[in-house]
Amino acid sequence: IMINPGYAGAWNNKGVALGNLGRYQEAITCYDKAIMINPGYDKAWNNKGTALYSLDRYQEAITCFYKAIRINPGYVEPWINKGSALASLGRHQEALKCADEAIRLNPTLPQAQQLKRLILEKLRR
Repeated sequence: IMINPGYAGAWNNKGVALGNLGRYQEAITCYDKAIMINPGYDKAWNNKGTALYSLDRYQEAITCFYKAIRINPGYVEPWINKGSALASLGRHQEALKCADEAIRLNPTLPQAQQLKRLILEKLRR
């Protein structure tokens, strides 16, 4: 970042490091900088959503996951993350659609299968 403050990947990586330390608000600031440099940076949008999710800011997280998906519909992680956030808000039918799309994109991904199982359990209650 000191060498090239205009490198979006460096801001994204700093955000990931801060998020791993539980410093989510600082991570969000880094993701915002990455997105400002490159608005089409799907991973930064997904990572920002993950940080917001960690702060229980589910609706804002869903917006970020939606943007990541709009940029790259084949990127499976934001589908799973959006489904998790929707489920956290009790929006299980919408969450199930996200889980199904994640499974369609990557049928062997355990996180997608696990999300679907959790949602179906909640729908049965």
